[in-house]
Amino acid sequence: MEFSLKNLLLLVRETVIAPRQGARTVMNLGLSISFGWLALLLMAIGSALFTHLTLALLPMEEMQMLGSAVSSPIRTAILQWGVMLLSVQAVYHIGRWRGGIGQLRDAVLLMAWLQFILLCLQVQLVTQVLLPPLSELLGLVGLALFFWLLTNFIAELHGFGSLVKTFVAVLICLVLAAFLLAFVVALIFGSV
Repeated sequence: MEFSLKNLLLLVRETVIAPRQGARTVMNLGLSISFGWLALLLMAIGSALFTHLTLALLPMEEMQMLGSAVSSPIRTAILQWGVMLLSVQAVYHIGRWRGGIGQLRDAVLLMAWLQFILLCLQVQLVTQVLLPPLSELLGLVGLALFFWLLTNFIAELHGFGSLVKTFVAVLICLVLAAFLLAFVVALIFGSV
């Protein structure tokens, strides 16, 4: 496949319509793991830029409620990169632990591809200014698409047959990760 914007957007369309086939296509491109890591880093940077563009459109009161967590695009990109790295590791290791056959290279490529598709949904930026209610609807569609694609990507990566079981496993892992994160934050900030 020739890398052009047109071909990338066609692959985005294919992936949204048939996620497992799109995932298989990405894994069969023959891209290296180093390409995947670089793509993941670029997606973290792109996501941070879109996040800060969106935040710039918020009223000052809402910006102050967010605090220092999003005070800098660099901090946001580092945070995004960290979350993406943890996501790749979770998708790969938990899938393998549950009998999956996926390879780390493919997990990296698929998580970068998922982030690229989600970045394409950032048209929400334009609708936030023009039609705020539509922006909220697009946000919900983006969340649903994230879970749909993630579930299909994991199933295709590891050769799992059941999307329902894969989705339930994703939800359980997210809940456990949230509890673990809350515990770590409580330890760090509770002792200060």
